[in-house]
Amino acid sequence: MIKINQVSGIPLHYARLTNHPYGTRGEQRYFLIEENFFNVLEKALYEVFENCPLGFPEVITTAGIFVNKPGQHSHGKAFDLDAIFWKDKTLVSMNFVHQKELYLGIESFLRKHFGIVLNYYYPNHKDHWHVDTSVPVDYNENSKSETLYLQLVLKYIYKEEILVDGIWGRQTARVVREVFNKLKIDIPITNKKNYLQFLEVTGKIAFKLCEERISPTHLLDNLTEVIDDLPEQNRIVVREAFNSFLDHNDTLQWLNNIKESHDYDIDRLINSFII
Repeated sequence: MIKINQVSGIPLHYARLTNHPYGTRGEQRYFLIEENFFNVLEKALYEVFENCPLGFPEVITTAGIFVNKPGQHSHGKAFDLDAIFWKDKTLVSMNFVHQKELYLGIESFLRKHFGIVLNYYYPNHKDHWHVDTSVPVDYNENSKSETLYLQLVLKYIYKEEILVDGIWGRQTARVVREVFNKLKIDIPITNKKNYLQFLEVTGKIAFKLCEERISPTHLLDNLTEVIDDLPEQNRIVVREAFNSFLDHNDTLQWLNNIKESHDYDIDRLINSFII
């Protein structure tokens, strides 16, 4: 075990306390971690932020590394990622719904290094990513966490019509074949070389979308999805207020004058990032 308070030169903070609540920068702390796992974590985060258009962040908050509970945490071989803070941008893992492109770009590169990555859609992981190296990096059709990630990028990055349920079936297999054909990646996805190539190009496309898909209408679409994700008793009230805003004559005029700059040609992006 070694003691660290930074990784890849990025300060590690803890934000799960009353005076430093979740979603804030918290305070820098020391964490115990198994040395070989630390080397993997450093390499992974360096690749994430080397590719990320926002560059290297000022702070990363973690929910823990060496923790007294069953599993890899008890050996200092797991990492829980809560949030990432750049100078002018923040990604809190709980905010997947309206930060999909950035979230999935980061996750794509994490999956190149960690056999286990549990994300927003995996039970009890909405507020953090869990990563560990307890299994090899590859694609397993029986893995719920890997299939959830796959379906999420097919839906939100490649804009395919697909059900996100974490179950590999005919629909998922068909869409994978179609997208891999566009990406000029061989099948099956269960071949490690093919899977790593898919993660690489998907991460780069997702990060590119972070830069291109910023417009008022895209942000309104994100807000709609956030409202739909609220508990029912809150969702009805907020949706009515939001609809009142959208139905206002001045709002309608403003929206009609906005150029749809957030629309993008996915085939163009695919062609520019094929490895």
